[in-house]
Formats: sequence, structure tokens, C-alpha cells
Amino acid sequence: MSASSFVPSPAMAATQVLQQHWNGQLPVDLAAIAQRMGVAIRSRSPFEEPSFPYSGYFEQTPSGPCIHVNIGEPPVRQRFTVAHELGHYVLGHKDSPRDSAQNFGSGVADPLERAANQFAAELLMPSDAVRRVVASGQFSSVNELAQAFQVSGVAMGYRLNNLQLSSL
Repeated sequence: MSASSFVPSPAMAATQVLQQHWNGQLPVDLAAIAQRMGVAIRSRSPFEEPSFPYSGYFEQTPSGPCIHVNIGEPPVRQRFTVAHELGHYVLGHKDSPRDSAQNFGSGVADPLERAANQFAAELLMPSDAVRRVVASGQFSSVNELAQAFQVSGVAMGYRLNNLQLSSL
């Protein structure tokens, strides 16, 4: 999937990516999805590159689309960053800003950032999968559920709330 003149809603776009590139296993394998989409992921270290204070960013390079992700951040943050940057790519956001941590919050005002966050939430925590896993009763807390999806407890809490599922 690549940018086109028709841009679906963030949730619809993520669902399409999942249908085309996801093997149905949890947690969602972002590296495999990115690879299938032809998007490179480049790990960046703020310890080696002091000029890299970002969580990540997406750019079109001469060799193709590339997501840069800060490996100095916790793994769940890195996963959300990659999913968020894939959102910028899929949603056709041409000039994706360098994303710092404040762009990933629920109160971000920029509509492009909000859309990328919505895409990331659906990609990492597909609504059907979350509903199915919650209904199974195999997890007794939000944090256990978050671990299964390899996301933060805060992200899973927001997702459960947005899907109108009762908290665990």
C-alpha cells in the first residue's frame, strides 16, 4: 500500500494494511509488515548521534521509504513510533515532522499527528483482536493485555476506552 489520491480514515487504512500484510499472530510484527510494504526501518541511537533527540520520523529516501526510530527509548515506545511513522507513510503525509514524545499523546492538536496516532493504535491493537482477547478472559489486567500486544499499559487503557470495552 502506498500513498494515493484517496486517503481512507486512519482506522480503515490500518485495517487494510493488516489485511494485506499481517499474519494474524500477536503481537503484530511491525518489522515484517514494513518489509512487505517496502519500508526500511533504521535504528538510530541518541548516544551515538546527539543530534537525534527524536522518537522517530519517516522520510522518502532515494532508495525508498524509511522510518528512523530511536533505540534509546523503551521497546513499547519504539513499536508505537514505528506504527505511527507507518501511519504517516500510508496516509500520504508528505513532510512528516520529526516526532518527539509529545506527538504521541492523546491531546496532540496537529491533525496529521492525531491521524498517525489513530493508525498506530489500530495497527498495534487491531480492534477485532482486542475484542476477541478481552472476551476470552485469559488476561486479568490491562498490563497483562498490554504485554500480549507489546504496547504500554497507557496505550492499552486508551484503546480499551476507545473501543468501549470495560477495563480489566
